[in-house]
Amino acid sequence: MKEFTNYWKALNYALIKYGDLKRKSGDIPYYIHPLRITLILRAAGFSEFENEEIMIAALFHDLLEDTEITSEEIENKFGKKVASIVSELTISNNEEKEKYLKNLENASKEAKIIKLADRIDNLMDIPTSHWSKEKQKSYAEQAKLILKSCGDVHSELALKLKQEIETILSLL
Repeated sequence: MKEFTNYWKALNYALIKYGDLKRKSGDIPYYIHPLRITLILRAAGFSEFENEEIMIAALFHDLLEDTEITSEEIENKFGKKVASIVSELTISNNEEKEKYLKNLENASKEAKIIKLADRIDNLMDIPTSHWSKEKQKSYAEQAKLILKSCGDVHSELALKLKQEIETILSLL
């Protein structure tokens, strides 16, 4: 049997730390989002056994933005690489979103992979969201920046993101 203890601990840690947060796009618990990202990554060929750091960072990708967790805490519990990937995926309070998205082209391969899956999940959530048509369009347009900055690292994820962008824009 393959070892999964560290991933198991990370999953429990993420569920506890996201706590009672809710998704902005609806009334579902926030922790559903990182779980769905790991499912998207699994569908693209990644696993918690062969790609443990990516899968753990996917679970944690919003912890620094949305909770009181620090990068140091993540590093102490799950290692420097996981903390580094999560930090790359975190937008600082004073950073413009568009600049952050464009700068993703300089991110690590792991961070780009997670960002593609993250935006795929967010776009798949839009049809059930309470967002205005204008906000939906703006979000899908931002996804084009992610595709441009990150699409070179994984063709299947890039194609899926492109399809989700086209789907959202066609519904508006």
